[in-house]
Amino acid sequence: MSAPRRLPPAEREAHIVEGAIAYFSRHGMDAQMRELAAHLGISHPLLYRYFPTKEALIERVYEEFYATRWRGSWDAVLRDESLPLAERLARFYDDYLVALDDGPWLRIFAFAGLRGEEASRRYMASVRQRIVAPIAAALDRERGRAAPPGWSDELAWSLHGELCFGSIARHLYGLDRACPTGSGIREHIGHWLRGAASAPRE
Repeated sequence: MSAPRRLPPAEREAHIVEGAIAYFSRHGMDAQMRELAAHLGISHPLLYRYFPTKEALIERVYEEFYATRWRGSWDAVLRDESLPLAERLARFYDDYLVALDDGPWLRIFAFAGLRGEEASRRYMASVRQRIVAPIAAALDRERGRAAPPGWSDELAWSLHGELCFGSIARHLYGLDRACPTGSGIREHIGHWLRGAASAPRE
């Protein structure tokens, strides 16, 4: 292997992380560090100088690819009680579905989930805390009564899954599907709210 081009440390680290995202999205999280180093055109020892373990690199990929995608404004939108719930949901999913529609992101998430990676569990915990829980609580307030335990959470998960499925189907299953946009999102939300209104009382 020829000597890698000398780069400043921060630039070299960014190059490694960018290459790891592309490589893991194609070959899965079981890909070996030696193979990744060869793909990046750097030596195995140089890769380990920046990331002493594979787990450290996966954690850095998580930070780059998951944690930085969340926009702080989304928390405010989902909790803005000055807006009707339908409008809050439409504004949030208009943005969120665009951020979600990324093939490498979804493939890495799928591979990480299959391997039981901590990064995948943390991401789903974040979805539960920052998306599902606020939607479920807002739904109970909108209906003016609490549903049986767990019911509103399940309804929130069903909406989230329905709206996200288009990107998952296209990037993971190769189907000719797309996430809804604009009026399509609002139509889905309207149907969901009408169905949720019939949920039983606690």
